[in-house]
Amino acid sequence: MTHLRRKVPVIASLALVACLSGQLAALVAAQSDRPVKRARPPKWSADVLDAFFGDARERLVGERPEYSTEQAPSQLAAEASNAAAAAEAAAPGTAWSKLIDADTIETEIKRLAQTIDCDVTTPSEFKGGKYQDCRRHFSVLAMLFAVAAEHDPEVRWHDASPGLRDLFARAGYNCKVGTDQTYQEANQRKQDLAELVRGSRSGAASAEREADWSQVADRPPLMQRLNIAHEERLTKWLATEREFARHADDVRHEAQLAAAIADVIGREGFDYWDDEQYAAYAHALRAAASDVAAAVKLDDFEQARRAVSRMTKACADCHEGYRG
Repeated sequence: MTHLRRKVPVIASLALVACLSGQLAALVAAQSDRPVKRARPPKWSADVLDAFFGDARERLVGERPEYSTEQAPSQLAAEASNAAAAAEAAAPGTAWSKLIDADTIETEIKRLAQTIDCDVTTPSEFKGGKYQDCRRHFSVLAMLFAVAAEHDPEVRWHDASPGLRDLFARAGYNCKVGTDQTYQEANQRKQDLAELVRGSRSGAASAEREADWSQVADRPPLMQRLNIAHEERLTKWLATEREFARHADDVRHEAQLAAAIADVIGREGFDYWDDEQYAAYAHALRAAASDVAAAVKLDDFEQARRAVSRMTKACADCHEGYRG
């Protein structure tokens, strides 16, 4: 009897829950038959509607990205860098500061001053073969002063650069042969350069700041300097991560110089400048060299190594069809 009394409240509770559940279900069913009230859609004016496409998919170009394929961060960074470099290469009139900085220009000019001091010693040595080295030195100097003239004003010798460009351009052209006259000119340019580095004012005549690049230098001596930067230095210094670490500053210097030369040899007036394939090789070389310099800043050996491999490919592909 006691056991039966305990079950009565439980049964009553279950009956109450069932009743309430039935009432709730009936209420929900009743509300579901009523129309749902929603906010009215906004009415946009014509000037707002004209700012958007009716269907954006009709305006998209190219294949849609495959988001299911994951890429490593380093690969994404490299692809972003390559894409930026390609866009940069396609745009004419790239700012010089994006390729070569003021410190690299000044350092290379000072180094060349020391080199020329050793190469221009006596007429016999000059005529015996040193004139060929001087042709390269003076041509590179003419290019550097041309770049400095069009570079940012903080570059040292910025004001004197147009006149110096023309002086060294003429010396570079004349050093195609080794004679007493070209030796005298080379010796004078040697003294001018030494005084300039020591801080004396240049005595070069004033000239137009914007260069006529066809008159600055021949392509062969610039290509010789490019070959030195690529094959004799960058390739060697990027053979191992240890060498990369030891020569990081030099890698950046040579890469920036290579990027500047690659830009110059693709300018109007140089051989093949209007050949689309040649221009593509020059652009690829410039982009790869710039990526080497950027990799030094990031202390990224792998990126630098891949970029110098791209330099090698661009040079090899170009040499198959173009010489000189």
